[in-house]
Amino acid sequence: MAAHSMTGFGRAEIDLPGARLAVELATVNQKNLQVSVHGPEAWTSLESSATAWVRARLQRGKVTARVTQAAPAGGAAGTWDLESTRAQLQELETLARALGAPWTPPSLELVLKLAESRRSQISALPDFTAVEPVVRAAFTRALDQLIAMRAQEGAALAADLRDRLRLLDGFVRTMETSEHGAVPRHREALLRRLKDSGLALDVSDDRVLKELAFFAERCDITEEVVRLRSHLAQFEAELGQANSGRKLDFLVQELLREVNTIGSKAAEIPTTRAVLEAKTEIERIREQVQNLE
Repeated sequence: MAAHSMTGFGRAEIDLPGARLAVELATVNQKNLQVSVHGPEAWTSLESSATAWVRARLQRGKVTARVTQAAPAGGAAGTWDLESTRAQLQELETLARALGAPWTPPSLELVLKLAESRRSQISALPDFTAVEPVVRAAFTRALDQLIAMRAQEGAALAADLRDRLRLLDGFVRTMETSEHGAVPRHREALLRRLKDSGLALDVSDDRVLKELAFFAERCDITEEVVRLRSHLAQFEAELGQANSGRKLDFLVQELLREVNTIGSKAAEIPTTRAVLEAKTEIERIREQVQNLE
């Protein structure tokens, strides 16, 4: 299973006796898994059950689950609460007179808004324990949609990251090639400066050899290049695995650390340029990795 994005959405509907439920799940990026469940007040045990269903299938991300009651399966949406609506209108009239405001017969739009706010359902929701298997099935369908969306986006992110890994590999080759000729160039420059200053030292002189050895050790990036290539290979392998976001985030930090070390050792301008380009690309990779589960 390939890496998944942490962004997704899923929805499912289910008919219950006298009511229709809409189950909606939405996820966004977050380092760990956080689940928030919002549902009917009468279903007090929904939160713990739904949280367990989500945690069984997701590893990271901020998940918001909403269970809302729509129109009943038969098509009727509910009954008007006439007494409550009348009482609200009387309260509005009393308030207007108390404030000295003119009172006019309410518009049909106002009456409709007040009536809708107090509209009652034909029947109450069934007890949660009686319909829990049906509700769980709705969550399963919504999770299936959400995970499919996360997989599709994850595939697109992985393709983009592979392109960026190839760019990084090119920068590493530039660093290696550039620094490979640094010691001979430094030797020639050193001898030229000695000659210009009137010191006729041979390349086999111990002082020259010591200087060259010190320089070669200071600018040797062999270990960093080896580790960089190892990290790049691991990174690409992890893109084909599920739940790899945390490991990829760690590898990004290691890539940056090795590139920074090469930058501190760089003796050649092309190396410095490649380091700057690589750091920019690693930052782009970091941003993309934040989206992966």
